[in-house]
Amino acid sequence: MVKFFSDDFFKEVETTLTADPKWQEGTKGMKSTILLSATDLPASYLLTVESGNTSIQKTETPTPAEFSFEGTYEVWSRVGKGDLDLQSAVLKGSLRFKGSITKILFYKDRFLRIADAIKGIQKEY
Repeated sequence: MVKFFSDDFFKEVETTLTADPKWQEGTKGMKSTILLSATDLPASYLLTVESGNTSIQKTETPTPAEFSFEGTYEVWSRVGKGDLDLQSAVLKGSLRFKGSITKILFYKDRFLRIADAIKGIQKEY
């Protein structure tokens, strides 16, 4: 079991997405970066996807990304436990979203796959 919102956790998210046929199909031809940040922790994680190839790397400085989702560890924990879904977290303002509204609507199913991967990993808080 891995610690939530840690390097090992995001390595598991990367592995899960890489092995997910729906993710692979949905990200064909897609090139994007997505920053996932817990505002009360010292690190953020940058998910990079290019034509189905996905990698996640730790970043400690503000990193430019096409999309970003920022919230406290507590909010991310609720997403990770399935107590709060990603879409509701953004709509309610619990997670702050930065990026193109048009593109987020177009890529909505991809973002929800990331949330599914986050929820599906065995983790400790």
